[in-house]
Amino acid sequence: MEKYPNINILLNVAQCYIPKAEFVLRTYCYILRLNPRFTYGGHFEGTHLYYGRKTDKTYPIKIHYEDSTAEFFEQRELYPLDKVNFCLIDQEYIPFLFSQQGSLFALGDDHCLFRKDVIASGFYFLTCWHEFIISERGLPQGRVDFRQSLQYRWDFTEIPVVDVYCHLIRGMMEQFLPELSREIHWNEASGFAVSLSHDIDYWDYWTPGHRKEMMSYNLKTLRKRPLRALYKVLAHTIHKSIFYNPWKHNRQIVRKELDRNINSTWFLLASEQFEDERQNYLTDVVYREQIIDAIGQQEIGLHGSPQSAFDLDTLNQELETLVQAGFNPTGFRTHYLHFDYQKSFSILEQAGIQYDSTLGYWENIGFRAGVSFPFFPFNLAENRPFHVLEIPLIVMDTTLHSPKAMGLNLRRARRRLIKMIDLADKYQSHITILWHNNIFDPVDFPGWGSLYWKTVDHALAKGGWVTDLRSIYEEWVMLSY
Repeated sequence: MEKYPNINILLNVAQCYIPKAEFVLRTYCYILRLNPRFTYGGHFEGTHLYYGRKTDKTYPIKIHYEDSTAEFFEQRELYPLDKVNFCLIDQEYIPFLFSQQGSLFALGDDHCLFRKDVIASGFYFLTCWHEFIISERGLPQGRVDFRQSLQYRWDFTEIPVVDVYCHLIRGMMEQFLPELSREIHWNEASGFAVSLSHDIDYWDYWTPGHRKEMMSYNLKTLRKRPLRALYKVLAHTIHKSIFYNPWKHNRQIVRKELDRNINSTWFLLASEQFEDERQNYLTDVVYREQIIDAIGQQEIGLHGSPQSAFDLDTLNQELETLVQAGFNPTGFRTHYLHFDYQKSFSILEQAGIQYDSTLGYWENIGFRAGVSFPFFPFNLAENRPFHVLEIPLIVMDTTLHSPKAMGLNLRRARRRLIKMIDLADKYQSHITILWHNNIFDPVDFPGWGSLYWKTVDHALAKGGWVTDLRSIYEEWVMLSY
């Protein structure tokens, strides 16, 4: 952070709340490309930003705070839904917690007061506090229940509220601290970033046994759905018998990305315990050689089994399997998005995982932690950030097309993806796109492969930095230390 300007931050809050406030403010500073310097107490000459109890002292930027906020997080409660305060900003209603009603700011000639506590609000979202409190009630391990989230209940899943908070702070800096305000650049020159990844649930989805099963199923359902069944029979017979080859299929994805001068991260399953034998592909010598040849030069991460996010021994075993296959995995995403923020990050940290990209909803695209930027999650038990970078999962192909999720057709999915890219461009932020390799299949998912390439080309045309997750990690770590 030495190349970024120093911002002097004065904290005058309860002692137990200081690590939490510092965590949020550091996260904001990394986003705004600032180097935070903290002091504590009632006054410090040269303060740029003050967060704490009411004071008559004048500072360029002050943020509203009440002592009851620190008590709230010590008592571990859910924030009352009826106390969420919404403000209309750029035609979107943005939620604020622990805040005063009314206007966003009280402005003076040379200073401003945020009347909304964007620090405590940010902490609530960045720690996924709502789901943490719900999980403490003894709910089973697995995928988080999207419909119990604050985002779902108040319909702001696709609004990066933390990005907006930073955007507001930056706006006030432009007015009252212009010497600290600066453009946010990615890879030195790009205005926003898009990270690409592929989860390899199946290296060869269409094994001979599976083809036979599907052929039998389509023939049996020929009377009930004649057009669709007949199409499947003919298309599978022609495409899978003549054109389909798992090595060629996956190699083609790599080549199309390289033609655009971009890379992506490929997450491989490494468990040997899946009931579906097609998912135990890393144990097959032929498949393993195909994988090394087709995608071996790309960044490889661990697509951990659901158990690996909750059990350290399982995680280490799967990591070792990838290492034995010749890979050096430093990134992680769990299968089915089974993940518990506090438990899973603790396990990943112990295993030496450098970054994760699981934190997203299966049922809806958007911002599970309220943020699009990478960030270091917060360890509530030890009152400190985890040493694992989270690169939030924002868009997943299955979420877009599955009838059990958003159930969008190609046209509506395209509009949603463009909106997400444009949102990243607006806030100079970041979007993660996950596209499974089997979704490029032209028979079973016609048009969805083309949608991926159109989305990538749209991001490139707008000047975005399109890259793999590892590159995002390396850039963010450089900012953070």
